[in-house]
Amino acid sequence: MKIIRSNGYLFIILAICASFHLAYSSGFGRYCPKYPSMPKFNISAFLGKWYEVERTFYLPEIISSCTTLTFDLSNDEASDIENTLDVSVKSINHWTGSPTENKGQATRESTSSSIMDFQFASRLPNAISRYLPGAGRYQVLFTDYGNFAILWSCSSFGSLGYTDQIWLMGRNRSDFELNIRTTIHDSLIQLGLDPDRLVLSRNKNCPDY
Repeated sequence: MKIIRSNGYLFIILAICASFHLAYSSGFGRYCPKYPSMPKFNISAFLGKWYEVERTFYLPEIISSCTTLTFDLSNDEASDIENTLDVSVKSINHWTGSPTENKGQATRESTSSSIMDFQFASRLPNAISRYLPGAGRYQVLFTDYGNFAILWSCSSFGSLGYTDQIWLMGRNRSDFELNIRTTIHDSLIQLGLDPDRLVLSRNKNCPDY
């Protein structure tokens, strides 16, 4: 699939994001880097199924394989429909082969924002469920909508520092073509994020779901 991008537009996006970087090394530091929302983020183009292609180390996913994320506009009448997304995360337990599906909701900062707060559906009180593993703030740093998306999250531990995670998502399970991979890695470097931290996700013998 041919990548669609504008070099000038890409440069502007990354320059804006890089200017907000706090100059601490990727992965660990004193404070989480702060990036603005992706300009002109098009939620309609972003919706649908994404496949996890690469990621940094993330303990909750250590036994997961064949991970997919599906984003849809929420039909929950109790939610702000324009800013709320229904999210389905499916994977296979690498040890047992059992499939799992976890559902939740992501609430965007605004109708044009690529920054969202996510938490899994739970019977626990909201004050507790928002601290469950996987809950937190996520940000689409950059995407071309048809080929790749860079998803990022960061957790601060006060004086102990912070840790962040990166997920590279594609519209299919296969590895990215060279030109797309180059765009992704160049983007990460300009944002001060180290692409060498990424590892290929397990995507062999995956079921069709």
